[in-house]
Amino acid sequence: MKVIHLVLSNVFAGIEQHVDELSIFQETSCDVTVMCNESIAAKFNNKHVISFSNFNRRSPIGLLSLALKLKKLDADVIHTHGSKTTEIINFIKKFIKLNHVCTVHGIKKNTQAYEKADIAITVSNLVKESLNTNSVVVKNWWSPALPHNIQNNKKFILAVGRLEEVKGFDLLIKSWKGVDNSLVIVGSGNDRRKLDDLIELNKLEDKISIIDEVSPDKLLDYYKNAALLVISSRKEGGPRVALEALHLKIPVISTMVGHMADILPLELLAKPNDEESLTKLIRSYVDGKTMNQDSIFRYVNEEYSLIAQGNKILKIYKDLLVS
Repeated sequence: MKVIHLVLSNVFAGIEQHVDELSIFQETSCDVTVMCNESIAAKFNNKHVISFSNFNRRSPIGLLSLALKLKKLDADVIHTHGSKTTEIINFIKKFIKLNHVCTVHGIKKNTQAYEKADIAITVSNLVKESLNTNSVVVKNWWSPALPHNIQNNKKFILAVGRLEEVKGFDLLIKSWKGVDNSLVIVGSGNDRRKLDDLIELNKLEDKISIIDEVSPDKLLDYYKNAALLVISSRKEGGPRVALEALHLKIPVISTMVGHMADILPLELLAKPNDEESLTKLIRSYVDGKTMNQDSIFRYVNEEYSLIAQGNKILKIYKDLLVS
């Protein structure tokens, strides 16, 4: 089976890592090509990568160039990631027959593009409920590059993600007043200055530090020192970092986003975009109650592996081709 993954991001982040790992897994049984923006091409580790300059979704030259490449490759399935790539393929399908699968990585306001794919894959039940189209839930997975065991030194509380409003780090910082433990936020983004100012305004410089986004190897060092991972997102498709932490046997508390309600009990979940609810959760578990998440660790290790989820995606491809 010949498969193409299309991703046109300018940065290599969670979605791109998802594509990289999935394409490597699929190479054991399929002929796989990743087509991507040239600015991130070097970050992909699979055998076949085709890169080109990013283009506007309405660019006639960009659309024609991509259509010609797709026609030449003659793949059995094209798998798009994100609304832009999905919309582009929807247009090209008017001129070239393509078997089109898309993955919806988060809850979107406008879902029309996904409704025109042959089938949509969603990363959680919450994302599936936001769509009005034929869709199948295939959960995210923890990175297969992670070790199975780490020596945890439990020096601080950890949060990881893009420094953008959707991740709720402003709420997390406000909720940290009166907490004894130190918080380390790892990430980069447009809200860095705003978050630094918020830390200073609340006089939390001795309790909260922000570390620029790091490589996966360096992030593992932060996991090794994390007593707990906090997810504070307002909206989320995953979050993947929660799966990584749980795989590494690091307890997690979270807002009720993405797949977290499928993993954690209600008492470990806060309402999204609700400072009071998040504050109550943090004060209960960061400096307070102890948690035994051993059963959750086992569940995530088995159910959220790349092998388990990757095989589901291959079955979706095969079912589409025989339908």
